[in-house]
Amino acid sequence: MTRLADDGKPQSEIARYAVAGDCLENRGTHAKPVIFTIPCTDTKADYRVMFSATSQGKCPPEFDEYTERGGRNGNTTLCMTPVRH
Repeated sequence: MTRLADDGKPQSEIARYAVAGDCLENRGTHAKPVIFTIPCTDTKADYRVMFSATSQGKCPPEFDEYTERGGRNGNTTLCMTPVRH
């Protein structure tokens, strides 16, 4: 079930729970990203998750990489491509 924010849009989720096909928005900076999962139809979407590289810890060089440290299951590494609007 999708939770809705006060504005009626789906609530953002932290990137840790993103899966292949999800889109992400960086609300921080390139040096200090603050990444959230948002609908791919949102013009604020910066990246699309292609796959998780959590077991290897690294993405192939043709992908952008985001690693979120900590949490119950350790680090989460997502391999992404930029979203073209």
